[in-house]
Amino acid sequence: MAKKISAGKIPAEVLKFVMNELQKIQNGEIIFIAQDGYLMQVEVRQRRRIADWQEEILPRDEKNLSVLEKNIQQEFSTLDYGQLSIKIQKGRVVQIERVVRQRFTGLDGEGI
Repeated sequence: MAKKISAGKIPAEVLKFVMNELQKIQNGEIIFIAQDGYLMQVEVRQRRRIADWQEEILPRDEKNLSVLEKNIQQEFSTLDYGQLSIKIQKGRVVQIERVVRQRFTGLDGEGI
């Protein structure tokens, strides 16, 4: 049975997974893909920089994670088509980037 997902919302279990992964990544990004306002896919990309190679996972500030979680939910809530990327460098979130795509119908063909 498929799980019902609400438009503009990130399911709690997905957000919990993402926040957990976010604490493990030293360099990389987490990308949320939206289509018709629904979360369709999450990509986790980790990069290992040779110059900063370390095996230990540095602890994160819980207060900052809570604020970040709210920002992620807020930014995703208005995304119809496109992606929301969270960029991580040296264990810190340095940027949240939104790529908004627009669909056009009724032109020469259907959609893009």
